[in-house]
Amino acid sequence: MTDNTPKTIYSLDNRILFYKLEHFISDIVNGKCCFICGALPDSKEFNDEHIIPDWILRKFNLHSQKITLPNLSKIQYSKYKVPCCKECNSELGKHFEEPISELLSKSYDEISSELNASVEKRDLLFRWLCLIYFKTHLKDKSLRDNLDKRADDKKIGDIHWWEDFHHIHCIVRSHHTGAQLHPEVYGSIYVNQIISETENVKFDYIDNPWSKGVLLQLGDFCVASILDDSSASIAMYHDQISSIKGNLTAYQFYEVFSHLNFIRLHLKERPEFQSSINSKTGYNIVAKRPEKIELIDEKEWIGTYGDFLRLYVERTLGEVENRDEILKGIEEGKRSFLWDEKGNFNNMSEEKN
Repeated sequence: MTDNTPKTIYSLDNRILFYKLEHFISDIVNGKCCFICGALPDSKEFNDEHIIPDWILRKFNLHSQKITLPNLSKIQYSKYKVPCCKECNSELGKHFEEPISELLSKSYDEISSELNASVEKRDLLFRWLCLIYFKTHLKDKSLRDNLDKRADDKKIGDIHWWEDFHHIHCIVRSHHTGAQLHPEVYGSIYVNQIISETENVKFDYIDNPWSKGVLLQLGDFCVASILDDSSASIAMYHDQISSIKGNLTAYQFYEVFSHLNFIRLHLKERPEFQSSINSKTGYNIVAKRPEKIELIDEKEWIGTYGDFLRLYVERTLGEVENRDEILKGIEEGKRSFLWDEKGNFNNMSEEKN
């Protein structure tokens, strides 16, 4: 009998090109190996990798501030790291952080113009978002879910479906393995300028391990992406996206992100991803898209997009009059920040002017 189970594949110079699933889970997810090259901690010099890149921590004075984890505990950004050898850390800096920091340090109009003009920069931005997302949830495997040490030593990451992260890991390592991403591999991505309602909010990061959604705000630049849908979610939301004729407030951007997450979770069929490696064409990451993009039957839907939106708004809403009523209306999908009662776009940028 032939064993067709994918196996770990090595290059001629003994680099791991592709991790079989069991190897990925044992060494990267549950182990302490470098998440890029797979080196054991005692085999190379390690200096670990910041989950939120160090240049962002410096730019927004985050080193001494704390990020709130899913269990509502907090950890200092400067200590929020994952295992990485010094060599791969340097490689990540050169390949991702230097060009991305240069791009995202420009004005929004310049960033938008460069992304529209350059396929390579859009590619780099997408893979960089995959990198941050993957590091975030890899860290979950080393963090206790229950802070009471008398309780079972369950980790935050124990609830994740790690088989779904295997594909993201292949993308994250593509600079190291030389893998080429085919066009259908790229997920939904949406970029817009944020209208700041307060000078205090310059950095924000949200993600969802179930929908593979990630949102990142840096100053007035904001990007949202669904990493594993072959752009299906934004395709289904195309008419609404096309009706947005201005910049967005944070809550309006959250609403876009909520819809993309909801669509991704309710897709009837998802793309199938595969790594193809041979001597003639090299390493290619490909995707087989469903013939038709459609959602599961409405009777099978779990909640509404408002469930997502409430979570995102509640983080920053503060103490306002009728707070519970507002949040309940958001959760039930009865309150929109994007559209007025007639279904027209609420252009807050015009009001600002």
